[in-house]
Amino acid sequence: MKITKFIAKSVVLAVLLAPISVFGQGEVVDKIIAKVDDKIILKSELESSYIQFLTSPQAQEFQGDARCALLQNFVESKVLLIMADLDSTFVEPARMDYEMQGRAQQIIQRFGSEEAIYKNYGKTLDQILNELRPSIENQVRMEMQENSILQDVVVTPKEVRKFFQRFPVDSLPLYPVEYEVGVIVKEPDVSEGEKEKVRNKLIALRNKALNGESFEILATFNSEGPSGQNGGNLGFSARGSLDPAYEAGALALKPGEISMPVESDFGFHLIQLVEKRGNEFQTRHILMTPKPNAQDVEDADEFLKDLRDKILADSITFEEAAKLYSDDKSTKTNGGFYIDEFGSLRIPAQRLDPELFFEIDKLQEGDISMPQKIQVGEDAQVSRIIYYKRRLAPHRANLKDDYEKLKAAATQLKKAEKRAAYLEEKMKEVYLDIDSEYNRCGIINN
Repeated sequence: MKITKFIAKSVVLAVLLAPISVFGQGEVVDKIIAKVDDKIILKSELESSYIQFLTSPQAQEFQGDARCALLQNFVESKVLLIMADLDSTFVEPARMDYEMQGRAQQIIQRFGSEEAIYKNYGKTLDQILNELRPSIENQVRMEMQENSILQDVVVTPKEVRKFFQRFPVDSLPLYPVEYEVGVIVKEPDVSEGEKEKVRNKLIALRNKALNGESFEILATFNSEGPSGQNGGNLGFSARGSLDPAYEAGALALKPGEISMPVESDFGFHLIQLVEKRGNEFQTRHILMTPKPNAQDVEDADEFLKDLRDKILADSITFEEAAKLYSDDKSTKTNGGFYIDEFGSLRIPAQRLDPELFFEIDKLQEGDISMPQKIQVGEDAQVSRIIYYKRRLAPHRANLKDDYEKLKAAATQLKKAEKRAAYLEEKMKEVYLDIDSEYNRCGIINN
Protein backbone atom coordinates (compact mmCIF):
# COMPACT_ATOMS: atom_id res chain seq x y z
CA MET A 1 0.00 0.00 0.00
CA LYS A 2 2.92 2.39 0.63
CA ILE A 3 4.03 2.34 -2.97
CA THR A 4 0.41 2.82 -4.03
CA LYS A 5 0.22 5.98 -1.91
CA PHE A 6 3.50 7.15 -3.41
CA ILE A 7 2.08 6.73 -6.93
CA ALA A 8 -1.12 8.62 -6.11
CA LYS A 9 0.70 11.60 -4.66
CA SER A 10 3.65 11.97 -6.99
CA VAL A 11 2.99 10.58 -10.45
CA VAL A 12 1.74 13.84 -11.99
CA LEU A 13 4.67 15.84 -10.68
CA ALA A 14 7.06 13.05 -11.64
CA VAL A 15 5.87 13.26 -15.24
CA LEU A 16 6.11 17.03 -15.14
CA LEU A 17 9.69 16.96 -13.90
CA ALA A 18 10.81 14.24 -16.32
CA PRO A 19 12.61 16.64 -18.69
CA ILE A 20 15.07 17.45 -15.92
CA SER A 21 15.12 14.36 -13.72
CA VAL A 22 15.16 11.72 -16.45
CA PHE A 23 15.94 13.06 -19.88
CA GLY A 24 18.61 15.37 -18.47
CA GLN A 25 20.62 12.27 -17.59
CA GLY A 26 20.72 10.90 -21.10
CA GLU A 27 18.30 10.34 -23.93
CA VAL A 28 15.64 7.70 -23.32
CA VAL A 29 14.11 5.91 -26.26
CA ASP A 30 10.43 6.11 -25.44
CA LYS A 31 7.86 3.49 -26.29
CA ILE A 32 4.47 2.17 -25.24
CA ILE A 33 4.95 -0.56 -22.64
CA ALA A 34 1.30 -1.21 -21.75
CA LYS A 35 -2.19 -0.72 -23.17
CA VAL A 36 -5.35 -0.78 -21.10
CA ASP A 37 -8.24 -0.47 -23.54
CA ASP A 38 -7.52 2.83 -25.33
CA LYS A 39 -5.18 4.14 -22.64
CA ILE A 40 -1.41 3.75 -22.85
CA ILE A 41 1.54 3.71 -20.45
CA LEU A 42 4.89 4.99 -21.70
CA LYS A 43 8.30 3.78 -20.65
CA SER A 44 9.29 7.39 -19.84
CA GLU A 45 6.42 7.59 -17.34
CA LEU A 46 7.56 4.42 -15.60
CA GLU A 47 11.23 5.44 -15.52
CA SER A 48 10.43 8.92 -14.25
CA SER A 49 8.32 7.51 -11.43
CA TYR A 50 10.99 4.94 -10.65
CA ILE A 51 13.66 7.64 -10.21
CA GLN A 52 11.28 9.67 -8.06
CA PHE A 53 10.54 6.58 -5.98
CA LEU A 54 14.21 5.84 -5.36
CA THR A 55 14.60 9.22 -3.65
CA SER A 56 11.52 8.75 -1.45
CA PRO A 57 11.39 7.44 2.15
CA GLN A 58 9.27 4.48 0.96
CA ALA A 59 12.22 3.14 -1.04
CA GLN A 60 14.15 2.35 2.14
CA GLU A 61 11.49 -0.10 3.32
CA PHE A 62 10.37 -1.54 -0.02
CA GLN A 63 11.39 -5.08 -0.94
CA GLY A 64 10.85 -6.52 -4.40
CA ASP A 65 10.90 -5.28 -7.98
CA ALA A 66 9.95 -1.61 -7.71
CA ARG A 67 9.47 -1.18 -11.46
CA CYS A 68 6.96 -4.03 -11.48
CA ALA A 69 5.12 -2.59 -8.49
CA LEU A 70 5.00 0.82 -10.16
CA LEU A 71 3.81 -0.64 -13.46
CA GLN A 72 1.13 -2.62 -11.63
CA ASN A 73 -0.09 0.61 -10.06
CA PHE A 74 -0.05 2.41 -13.41
CA VAL A 75 -2.21 -0.36 -14.87
CA GLU A 76 -4.57 -0.28 -11.90
CA SER A 77 -4.86 3.51 -12.24
CA LYS A 78 -5.84 3.15 -15.89
CA VAL A 79 -8.49 0.59 -14.92
CA LEU A 80 -9.87 2.99 -12.32
CA LEU A 81 -9.93 5.74 -14.93
CA ILE A 82 -11.82 3.54 -17.38
CA MET A 83 -14.36 2.71 -14.67
CA ALA A 84 -14.64 6.42 -13.85
CA ASP A 85 -15.43 7.05 -17.53
CA LEU A 86 -18.13 4.38 -17.47
CA ASP A 87 -19.61 5.77 -14.24
CA SER A 88 -19.44 9.36 -15.56
CA THR A 89 -17.38 10.51 -12.58
CA PHE A 90 -17.19 14.32 -12.83
CA VAL A 91 -14.94 16.82 -11.01
CA GLU A 92 -16.75 19.96 -9.86
CA PRO A 93 -15.05 23.24 -10.93
CA ALA A 94 -14.46 24.32 -7.33
CA ARG A 95 -12.70 21.04 -6.53
CA MET A 96 -10.61 21.35 -9.69
CA ASP A 97 -9.57 24.91 -8.80
CA TYR A 98 -8.55 23.73 -5.34
CA GLU A 99 -6.43 20.92 -6.81
CA MET A 100 -4.77 23.24 -9.30
CA GLN A 101 -3.87 25.70 -6.55
CA GLY A 102 -2.34 22.86 -4.55
CA ARG A 103 -0.20 21.72 -7.49
CA ALA A 104 0.90 25.30 -8.12
CA GLN A 105 2.09 25.58 -4.53
CA GLN A 106 3.98 22.28 -4.81
CA ILE A 107 5.78 23.43 -7.93
CA ILE A 108 6.65 26.83 -6.46
CA GLN A 109 7.95 25.21 -3.28
CA ARG A 110 10.17 22.92 -5.34
CA PHE A 111 11.75 25.71 -7.39
CA GLY A 112 11.42 28.63 -5.00
CA SER A 113 9.81 31.14 -7.35
CA GLU A 114 7.93 31.50 -10.62
CA GLU A 115 11.06 33.08 -12.11
CA ALA A 116 13.04 29.91 -11.33
CA ILE A 117 10.32 27.80 -12.94
CA TYR A 118 10.53 29.84 -16.14
CA LYS A 119 14.34 29.63 -16.09
CA ASN A 120 14.23 25.82 -15.90
CA TYR A 121 11.40 25.20 -18.37
CA GLY A 122 11.07 28.28 -20.54
CA LYS A 123 7.38 28.33 -19.57
CA THR A 124 5.35 30.29 -17.07
CA LEU A 125 3.66 28.55 -14.16
CA ASP A 126 0.27 29.12 -15.79
CA GLN A 127 1.46 27.45 -19.02
CA ILE A 128 2.75 24.45 -17.09
CA LEU A 129 -0.48 24.15 -15.10
CA ASN A 130 -2.56 24.31 -18.29
CA GLU A 131 -0.53 21.40 -19.69
CA LEU A 132 -0.91 19.47 -16.44
CA ARG A 133 -4.63 20.13 -16.00
CA PRO A 134 -5.91 17.04 -17.93
CA SER A 135 -3.56 14.73 -15.99
CA ILE A 136 -4.51 16.29 -12.66
CA GLU A 137 -8.21 16.03 -13.50
CA ASN A 138 -7.78 12.35 -14.34
CA GLN A 139 -5.94 11.78 -11.08
CA VAL A 140 -8.77 13.38 -9.12
CA ARG A 141 -11.34 11.30 -11.00
CA MET A 142 -9.43 8.13 -10.15
CA GLU A 143 -9.32 9.12 -6.48
CA MET A 144 -13.06 9.82 -6.56
CA GLN A 145 -13.72 6.46 -8.19
CA GLU A 146 -11.63 4.67 -5.57
CA ASN A 147 -13.32 6.57 -2.74
CA SER A 148 -16.74 5.59 -4.06
CA ILE A 149 -15.67 1.93 -3.96
CA LEU A 150 -14.30 2.13 -0.42
CA GLN A 151 -16.59 4.69 1.22
CA ASP A 152 -18.78 2.10 2.90
CA VAL A 153 -15.90 0.10 4.42
CA VAL A 154 -16.20 -0.02 8.21
CA VAL A 155 -14.84 -2.41 10.81
CA THR A 156 -16.67 -3.65 13.87
CA PRO A 157 -15.11 -4.02 17.34
CA LYS A 158 -15.13 -7.76 16.73
CA GLU A 159 -13.09 -7.31 13.55
CA VAL A 160 -10.62 -5.09 15.39
CA ARG A 161 -10.15 -7.75 18.07
CA LYS A 162 -9.71 -10.40 15.40
CA PHE A 163 -7.13 -8.24 13.64
CA PHE A 164 -5.25 -7.71 16.92
CA GLN A 165 -5.29 -11.40 17.82
CA ARG A 166 -3.67 -12.45 14.53
CA PHE A 167 -0.31 -11.07 15.73
CA PRO A 168 1.95 -12.87 18.23
CA VAL A 169 2.54 -10.79 21.36
CA ASP A 170 6.25 -10.39 20.67
CA SER A 171 5.56 -9.03 17.18
CA LEU A 172 3.18 -6.28 18.30
CA PRO A 173 4.61 -2.78 17.85
CA LEU A 174 6.28 -1.09 20.81
CA TYR A 175 5.00 2.45 21.21
CA PRO A 176 7.29 5.10 22.76
CA VAL A 177 6.32 7.67 25.39
CA GLU A 178 3.10 9.39 24.33
CA TYR A 179 1.27 12.44 25.61
CA GLU A 180 -2.30 13.68 25.67
CA VAL A 181 -2.08 17.44 25.31
CA GLY A 182 -4.63 20.12 24.53
CA VAL A 183 -4.34 23.83 23.80
CA ILE A 184 -6.65 26.80 23.60
CA VAL A 185 -5.31 29.59 21.43
CA LYS A 186 -6.68 33.12 21.41
CA GLU A 187 -5.80 35.47 18.59
CA PRO A 188 -5.92 39.14 19.59
CA ASP A 189 -9.03 40.92 18.37
CA VAL A 190 -7.94 43.84 16.22
CA SER A 191 -9.32 47.15 17.43
CA GLU A 192 -11.62 49.25 15.25
CA GLY A 193 -8.97 51.93 15.22
CA GLU A 194 -6.43 49.63 13.56
CA LYS A 195 -9.04 48.47 11.06
CA GLU A 196 -9.89 52.05 10.17
CA LYS A 197 -6.23 52.79 9.42
CA VAL A 198 -6.17 49.93 6.90
CA ARG A 199 -9.44 51.04 5.31
CA ASN A 200 -8.06 54.53 4.83
CA LYS A 201 -4.86 53.21 3.21
CA LEU A 202 -6.91 51.14 0.78
CA ILE A 203 -9.21 54.05 -0.05
CA ALA A 204 -6.13 56.14 -0.85
CA LEU A 205 -4.89 53.40 -3.19
CA ARG A 206 -8.34 53.16 -4.77
CA ASN A 207 -8.28 56.88 -5.51
CA LYS A 208 -4.89 56.49 -7.19
CA ALA A 209 -6.24 53.68 -9.38
CA LEU A 210 -9.33 55.70 -10.28
CA ASN A 211 -7.04 58.57 -11.27
CA GLY A 212 -5.22 56.41 -13.78
CA GLU A 213 -2.49 54.57 -11.90
CA SER A 214 -2.13 50.86 -12.73
CA PHE A 215 -4.04 48.65 -10.28
CA GLU A 216 -1.55 45.83 -10.92
CA ILE A 217 1.45 48.02 -10.09
CA LEU A 218 -0.28 49.28 -6.95
CA ALA A 219 -0.97 45.66 -5.95
CA THR A 220 2.63 44.64 -6.62
CA PHE A 221 3.99 47.25 -4.21
CA ASN A 222 1.24 47.29 -1.60
CA SER A 223 -0.64 43.98 -1.39
CA GLU A 224 0.25 41.72 1.53
CA GLY A 225 -1.21 38.63 -0.16
CA PRO A 226 0.82 36.01 -2.08
CA SER A 227 -0.78 37.22 -5.32
CA GLY A 228 0.86 40.63 -4.86
CA GLN A 229 3.96 39.54 -6.76
CA ASN A 230 1.62 38.76 -9.67
CA GLY A 231 -0.07 42.15 -9.66
CA GLY A 232 -2.83 40.88 -7.37
CA ASN A 233 -4.21 38.62 -10.11
CA LEU A 234 -6.21 35.62 -8.87
CA GLY A 235 -7.15 34.34 -12.33
CA PHE A 236 -10.54 32.78 -12.96
CA SER A 237 -12.43 31.44 -9.94
CA ALA A 238 -15.60 29.37 -9.86
CA ARG A 239 -18.53 30.74 -7.90
CA GLY A 240 -18.40 29.36 -4.37
CA SER A 241 -14.65 28.74 -4.38
CA LEU A 242 -13.47 31.93 -2.64
CA ASP A 243 -14.21 33.62 0.68
CA PRO A 244 -17.94 34.48 0.61
CA ALA A 245 -17.40 38.15 1.51
CA TYR A 246 -14.74 38.55 -1.17
CA GLU A 247 -16.89 36.83 -3.76
CA ALA A 248 -19.94 38.92 -2.92
CA GLY A 249 -17.88 42.09 -3.25
CA ALA A 250 -16.42 40.98 -6.56
CA LEU A 251 -19.70 39.91 -8.15
CA ALA A 252 -21.37 43.20 -7.20
CA LEU A 253 -18.97 44.97 -9.59
CA LYS A 254 -19.02 45.48 -13.33
CA PRO A 255 -15.88 44.55 -15.30
CA GLY A 256 -13.22 47.19 -14.70
CA GLU A 257 -14.81 48.57 -11.52
CA ILE A 258 -12.94 48.74 -8.21
CA SER A 259 -14.69 48.07 -4.91
CA MET A 260 -14.48 49.98 -1.66
CA PRO A 261 -12.56 48.02 1.03
CA VAL A 262 -14.14 44.60 1.60
CA GLU A 263 -13.49 42.72 4.84
CA SER A 264 -12.96 38.94 4.73
CA ASP A 265 -11.38 36.34 6.99
CA PHE A 266 -8.01 37.29 5.46
CA GLY A 267 -8.16 41.05 6.00
CA PHE A 268 -9.37 43.95 3.84
CA HIS A 269 -9.38 43.88 0.04
CA LEU A 270 -9.64 46.31 -2.81
CA ILE A 271 -11.15 44.20 -5.57
CA GLN A 272 -11.11 44.86 -9.29
CA LEU A 273 -13.39 42.69 -11.39
CA VAL A 274 -11.65 41.87 -14.66
CA GLU A 275 -14.15 39.59 -16.40
CA LYS A 276 -17.22 37.41 -15.87
CA ARG A 277 -17.49 34.21 -17.87
CA GLY A 278 -20.41 31.89 -17.19
CA ASN A 279 -19.94 30.39 -13.73
CA GLU A 280 -16.48 31.88 -13.40
CA PHE A 281 -15.09 35.33 -12.73
CA GLN A 282 -11.62 36.86 -12.87
CA THR A 283 -10.38 39.35 -10.28
CA ARG A 284 -7.31 41.06 -8.99
CA HIS A 285 -7.03 42.50 -5.50
CA ILE A 286 -4.91 44.39 -2.99
CA LEU A 287 -4.92 42.74 0.44
CA MET A 288 -4.01 44.44 3.69
CA THR A 289 -4.35 42.80 7.08
CA PRO A 290 -4.77 45.02 10.17
CA LYS A 291 -2.33 44.18 12.95
CA PRO A 292 -3.27 44.02 16.63
CA ASN A 293 -1.60 46.51 18.94
CA ALA A 294 -0.02 45.76 22.33
CA GLN A 295 -3.30 46.30 24.20
CA ASP A 296 -5.10 43.85 21.89
CA VAL A 297 -2.50 41.20 22.79
CA GLU A 298 -2.90 41.87 26.52
CA ASP A 299 -6.69 41.61 26.19
CA ALA A 300 -6.29 38.11 24.66
CA ASP A 301 -4.13 37.12 27.64
CA GLU A 302 -6.76 38.38 30.09
CA PHE A 303 -9.50 36.50 28.23
CA LEU A 304 -7.58 33.22 28.63
CA LYS A 305 -6.85 33.88 32.32
CA ASP A 306 -10.58 34.27 32.94
CA LEU A 307 -11.36 31.16 30.84
CA ARG A 308 -8.73 29.12 32.72
CA ASP A 309 -10.31 30.13 36.06
CA LYS A 310 -13.71 28.95 34.82
CA ILE A 311 -12.27 25.59 33.72
CA LEU A 312 -10.54 25.08 37.08
CA ALA A 313 -13.78 25.98 38.85
CA ASP A 314 -15.63 23.36 36.75
CA SER A 315 -17.90 26.02 35.24
CA ILE A 316 -16.92 24.65 31.83
CA THR A 317 -14.80 21.73 30.65
CA PHE A 318 -11.56 22.27 28.79
CA GLU A 319 -13.02 20.49 25.75
CA GLU A 320 -16.14 22.69 25.71
CA ALA A 321 -14.04 25.84 26.11
CA ALA A 322 -11.74 24.85 23.25
CA LYS A 323 -14.64 24.18 20.89
CA LEU A 324 -16.30 27.48 21.77
CA TYR A 325 -13.36 29.85 22.03
CA SER A 326 -10.12 28.48 20.57
CA ASP A 327 -8.79 30.08 17.40
CA ASP A 328 -6.58 27.07 16.61
CA LYS A 329 -8.54 25.42 13.80
CA SER A 330 -6.38 22.28 13.80
CA THR A 331 -7.33 21.34 17.38
CA LYS A 332 -10.60 23.08 18.35
CA THR A 333 -12.84 20.44 16.73
CA ASN A 334 -11.02 17.81 18.86
CA GLY A 335 -11.80 19.70 22.06
CA GLY A 336 -8.41 21.38 21.87
CA PHE A 337 -6.45 18.13 21.74
CA TYR A 338 -3.78 17.17 19.24
CA ILE A 339 -4.54 13.90 17.44
CA ASP A 340 -2.41 11.58 15.35
CA GLU A 341 -3.23 10.29 11.85
CA PHE A 342 -5.38 7.55 13.38
CA GLY A 343 -7.55 9.89 15.42
CA SER A 344 -5.88 8.97 18.71
CA LEU A 345 -5.28 11.67 21.33
CA ARG A 346 -1.87 10.21 22.22
CA ILE A 347 1.02 11.90 20.46
CA PRO A 348 4.61 10.50 20.52
CA ALA A 349 7.04 12.85 22.24
CA GLN A 350 9.14 13.29 19.10
CA ARG A 351 6.11 14.59 17.17
CA LEU A 352 5.33 17.37 19.61
CA ASP A 353 6.58 20.84 18.80
CA PRO A 354 9.83 21.30 20.81
CA GLU A 355 8.58 24.56 22.34
CA LEU A 356 5.34 22.86 23.42
CA PHE A 357 7.25 19.87 24.82
CA PHE A 358 9.46 22.22 26.84
CA GLU A 359 6.36 23.85 28.36
CA ILE A 360 4.78 20.48 29.16
CA ASP A 361 7.93 19.51 31.03
CA LYS A 362 7.19 22.30 33.52
CA LEU A 363 3.69 20.96 34.27
CA GLN A 364 2.25 18.01 36.19
CA GLU A 365 -0.36 15.67 34.72
CA GLY A 366 -3.76 17.36 34.91
CA ASP A 367 -2.31 20.91 35.01
CA ILE A 368 -3.51 23.80 32.87
CA SER A 369 -0.82 26.41 32.26
CA MET A 370 -1.15 30.12 32.71
CA PRO A 371 -1.59 32.02 29.43
CA GLN A 372 1.60 32.61 27.48
CA LYS A 373 2.31 34.69 24.41
CA ILE A 374 3.79 32.83 21.46
CA GLN A 375 5.16 34.19 18.22
CA VAL A 376 3.34 32.92 15.10
CA GLY A 377 4.89 35.21 12.53
CA GLU A 378 7.38 37.98 12.14
CA ASP A 379 5.05 40.49 13.76
CA ALA A 380 2.18 38.38 15.11
CA GLN A 381 1.55 37.01 18.59
CA VAL A 382 -1.22 34.87 20.03
CA SER A 383 -1.97 33.73 23.58
CA ARG A 384 -2.19 30.09 24.56
CA ILE A 385 -3.01 27.86 27.52
CA ILE A 386 -1.90 24.23 27.63
CA TYR A 387 -3.71 21.30 29.24
CA TYR A 388 -1.29 18.47 30.08
CA LYS A 389 -3.79 15.66 30.52
CA ARG A 390 -1.51 12.66 30.89
CA ARG A 391 1.66 10.81 29.93
CA LEU A 392 1.56 7.22 28.67
CA ALA A 393 4.69 5.14 29.31
CA PRO A 394 6.29 3.02 26.54
CA HIS A 395 4.20 -0.09 25.94
CA ARG A 396 3.30 -2.89 23.56
CA ALA A 397 0.21 -2.28 21.47
CA ASN A 398 -2.95 -3.38 23.28
CA LEU A 399 -6.69 -3.06 22.73
CA LYS A 400 -7.28 -0.85 25.76
CA ASP A 401 -4.73 1.87 25.06
CA ASP A 402 -4.39 1.63 21.29
CA TYR A 403 -7.85 0.76 20.02
CA GLU A 404 -8.06 3.71 17.58
CA LYS A 405 -4.70 2.86 16.03
CA LEU A 406 -5.63 -0.80 15.68
CA LYS A 407 -9.02 0.15 14.26
CA ALA A 408 -7.33 2.36 11.66
CA ALA A 409 -4.93 -0.44 10.70
CA ALA A 410 -7.78 -2.97 10.44
CA THR A 411 -9.78 -0.53 8.31
CA GLN A 412 -6.82 0.08 6.00
CA LEU A 413 -6.36 -3.68 5.53
CA LYS A 414 -10.05 -4.19 4.79
CA LYS A 415 -9.98 -1.35 2.24
CA ALA A 416 -6.89 -2.80 0.58
CA GLU A 417 -8.59 -6.19 0.29
CA LYS A 418 -11.76 -4.66 -1.19
CA ARG A 419 -9.73 -2.54 -3.64
CA ALA A 420 -7.74 -5.57 -4.76
CA ALA A 421 -10.89 -7.64 -5.28
CA TYR A 422 -12.53 -4.81 -7.26
CA LEU A 423 -9.51 -4.37 -9.53
CA GLU A 424 -9.13 -8.11 -10.05
CA GLU A 425 -12.73 -8.24 -11.24
CA LYS A 426 -12.50 -5.16 -13.46
CA MET A 427 -9.20 -6.16 -15.05
CA LYS A 428 -11.05 -9.11 -16.56
CA GLU A 429 -13.36 -6.65 -18.34
CA VAL A 430 -10.68 -4.58 -20.09
CA TYR A 431 -8.19 -5.24 -22.88
CA LEU A 432 -4.71 -5.47 -21.37
CA ASP A 433 -1.42 -5.80 -23.22
CA ILE A 434 1.97 -5.60 -21.48
CA ASP A 435 5.31 -5.36 -23.31
CA SER A 436 7.29 -8.60 -23.12
CA GLU A 437 10.10 -6.75 -21.33
CA TYR A 438 7.86 -6.83 -18.27
CA ASN A 439 6.72 -10.44 -18.44
CA ARG A 440 8.51 -11.00 -15.12
CA CYS A 441 5.95 -8.78 -13.43
CA GLY A 442 3.12 -11.26 -14.02
CA ILE A 443 0.56 -8.48 -14.25
CA ILE A 444 -1.75 -10.20 -16.76
CA ASN A 445 -1.74 -13.42 -14.78
CA ASN A 446 -2.61 -11.49 -11.64
